[in-house]
Amino acid sequence: MSTDKNHNQEIKVETNILKFPNCKENQQLEQHRKLNEQLINSIATKMSNDRYDQLPLIQEEILLLTNHGETIEFPPKIAARLISVLATQLNRNSFMEDLL
Repeated sequence: MSTDKNHNQEIKVETNILKFPNCKENQQLEQHRKLNEQLINSIATKMSNDRYDQLPLIQEEILLLTNHGETIEFPPKIAARLISVLATQLNRNSFMEDLL
């Protein structure tokens, strides 16, 4: 999958789903794939922005990274920013739990 939108770099997604010849494609799988592509584009757009640290990730984006993060290869700049944002959110959540 190429997601060449605002960030001018390719994001690669690996999958082990095989397409068999003469078989109809699963529509739920196609819908899931499109939703994942939208979420990946949303993450990449946020991390490409100059104010990336002020653009929080929504729950669906975090869930995508939780379930499929190892199959997504972001460009180095986006990946570094994503690590920073996730670490900040984790640190903030940990701090809030300590207050309770």
